[in-house]
Amino acid sequence: MALPTRKPESIPLPLGIYTRIRDAILEGQLPPGSPLSRRRLAEQLSVSTIPVSEALKRLESEGFVESRPRAGTRVRIPTADDIRGNYILREALETHSARLFAETATAAQKAGLLESARRLDLGHEALFRTAKLDPRRHAHLEKAHVVFHIRIAQGTRCKQLIEAIERSRVLLLNWLFASAGHREPLPRRWHQDLAETLVHGSPAEAAEAMRAHVRFRMNETIERFRHFLPVGKTPGRITRGPQRQALEINAAP
Repeated sequence: MALPTRKPESIPLPLGIYTRIRDAILEGQLPPGSPLSRRRLAEQLSVSTIPVSEALKRLESEGFVESRPRAGTRVRIPTADDIRGNYILREALETHSARLFAETATAAQKAGLLESARRLDLGHEALFRTAKLDPRRHAHLEKAHVVFHIRIAQGTRCKQLIEAIERSRVLLLNWLFASAGHREPLPRRWHQDLAETLVHGSPAEAAEAMRAHVRFRMNETIERFRHFLPVGKTPGRITRGPQRQALEINAAP
């Protein structure tokens, strides 16, 4: 996937490097277990190792990468407990988000959520009508899924809750990309039914609908990923620019 080109002055350099590496992880170009070399990344991104180190430090604090003694840095491989813990955290955050949305969301926010849900369900149906799952279309759809849940959080008018939900959602997004080929279609109107409850139901009904939504397939996701964990998988690539120039990520720390 070609990363969007940016003017050098448009964003701070460390943030730009962080975004490039994070997006490569989220797009599945760097699957869990991929080694990350600061030196090679700096060479391939035409920067010094300082902004690369800062970017990797931030990614490590956010749970995207991990550093191992005498083995360097790699894209983090989550354990079953990591995934289960993320689901538990999301349930706590998003059930409260749903309750507050039902209490405080504006008419415009409610209408936007209903439309977002409709588009998301149509996208899921179109994706699974094909014989083979397209990883890029799947990535685009999962990002739309994150946006859907952030829309709900935005209706709470609580910045801290929005940020916490976004972080937990994005981290799960990375993990799900690794097992994208094993996913099954969602039930029809999966997001539309949830949105209808949040828009027209009571706060208690909204919270319970979200609880069921978050818990759906939790155990299945854990088991599928447990069997998928990459062993000796060839590292991915970061691509950039309109020419889709590949930037290989080598194993040397």
